Order: sequence, then structure tokens, then C-alpha cells
Amino acid sequence: MSIFEYNKEEEERKLRKAEYEAGYDSGYDLGRKEGIEENMRKIVCAMLASGEMIEKIAQYTGYSVQEIEKFNVK
Repeated sequence: MSIFEYNKEEEERKLRKAEYEAGYDSGYDLGRKEGIEENMRKIVCAMLASGEMIEKIAQYTGYSVQEIEKFNVK
């Protein structure tokens, strides 16, 4: 194996590692975001079930009144 072949293999290995890490980070961020959104939906549903006013839920959660009304239908 020549030094050129070694350098090429080393660069390919580094590239694969960088692509893997980028994909992992992207997947981690997406999963975390989805988990936070799911938890917020559960909180909204619990607040609705306990009789909280939709406007108050909107104020505390950042959801719009229209978004919360969609939860209320379910």
C-alpha cells in the first residue's frame, strides 16, 4: 500500500465518520423535538381535561387558541 492509498483510505474513513456523526446529531435533534412536542400535547390535553380556559392554556404553552381547540375535539 502506498502513502497515497493510505491517505485516500484515511480521508474516506474521516468522511464516513463525519457523515455518521452529522446523521446521528440530526436524528437526535429530531427525536428530542418530537418528544418535547408530544409532552406539550399531553400537558395541553391534561389542562383541557381539568377545565382550564383555552386562552390560559395558550398563554402558558405558546399554542394558538385554534391549535388548542383542535386538541379539544379529540
